[in-house]
Amino acid sequence: MAKRSDISILLFFDRQMVRADFGKDISQPSFYLQETVDVESTLYEAIIQVTQNQPRLGSKTLVLSADVWSQIVLLPKLSVSGIEPADLEEVLKFEAETLSGIDIDEISLASTNLGVEDDYQKFWVSAIRNADLDAINEHLESLGCRDTLIAHPSGFAADTDARSNRRTLEVWEDLVFHLTDNSTRLEQVKQRSSEPLESSEPILTGSQNIDLDEEHATFENLTDDATVKRWAGIVAHNYRKRLDSILAPRLRHFDRTPTRPIRHIFSGIIALLVVGFCFWHAQYVQQYNENLQAKISELEAPAAEKKKNDGQLIQILEKRAEVETAVTALGDDLKRITFFLESQNNRFATLLELLIEMRTEDLVIEQVEGTEDGILISGVSLNGEAAQGLAKSLRERSVKLGWAVNPARQEGQQKLTTGGPWDYKILLAETGPFESAVQPRKKNRITTN
Repeated sequence: MAKRSDISILLFFDRQMVRADFGKDISQPSFYLQETVDVESTLYEAIIQVTQNQPRLGSKTLVLSADVWSQIVLLPKLSVSGIEPADLEEVLKFEAETLSGIDIDEISLASTNLGVEDDYQKFWVSAIRNADLDAINEHLESLGCRDTLIAHPSGFAADTDARSNRRTLEVWEDLVFHLTDNSTRLEQVKQRSSEPLESSEPILTGSQNIDLDEEHATFENLTDDATVKRWAGIVAHNYRKRLDSILAPRLRHFDRTPTRPIRHIFSGIIALLVVGFCFWHAQYVQQYNENLQAKISELEAPAAEKKKNDGQLIQILEKRAEVETAVTALGDDLKRITFFLESQNNRFATLLELLIEMRTEDLVIEQVEGTEDGILISGVSLNGEAAQGLAKSLRERSVKLGWAVNPARQEGQQKLTTGGPWDYKILLAETGPFESAVQPRKKNRITTN
């Protein structure tokens, strides 16, 4: 039987699925396969296509897909200062849901902290649906993969040994990823336009339908077999030697199931121990049973009484919990009423002053109205960023006024080439005195028609 590879690289992009397996020598893959994938196929189905009736994958498998959502998320520094990792993940899920279109209850994500930019903390976030992630991990685990990593391909071929501040562009599907620090750090993500892409920086693309400067000296296209093999070798080397130097966020899964030979050895040892224990225990039980039978009758009466008392104690504890919950709710209501009585007179005027201060020339505020959920600000913006910028600017300063600002909901009028101008709505949800920049989501949301 052929020796199993150490590392397998699976790359899914532009309806192409590439598989490259590497042993100890990563200069050339020990097994290579590139196949066209049906336009309706998912990442999971593409993986099955290149693993079914093929050599076994390496025990370490890296799945890179342009279908994995990857973007930069900015959060106000004050809102994440000292926040617990679990709470930070929930906040990032909240932001990623708005940008990716994946429901917050269905999203799995990984993130990398890229530092501070102005008044915001900058995060590189990648996300995938829970169902897709679980299906892929389960399939790869059934093939013997013990260490599985799923991510967007951007940034995985970084030259972490270089000391220069090299900048590159990576084009995946309709997005252009601007990378710096030797291609390890994501600087920005832009939508690819219809104009030819011109840049003095090296360009790596996984797209067949892209117009480029033909005279560009460092252009690489992964549709070429030699290029994609070399690229996969660099990725495999980074995965094996310096994965910690790669900043790109990744979702990692370890199979904790022991290998089959070890499992058999442990099963045999446990079986022998069980047989020996059973023999000893049979002798011991026979001697001990008579004494135990006599004590059972003595314990039955106190045990029945204890069971009765336990039932009463459980009822008392349940009643106490109900009372404590009611007291907490009344306390919250009292705080909320006190807050609105003290601040209701001037907080709407303050809100209007904030809107005058923060509105930009790219945005028009047409209406500020009250709804069952809070204050709804609506209008028109020339680009897709102005309304989101207004929402983010309001978010931090409206907390003390008793509002939590939700991200702007936008719909393009499709009158400009960019899809604009954009109708937007920003909901300021009532929070009262509970100071939190991110409030629990409600089932009934504001939607734009």
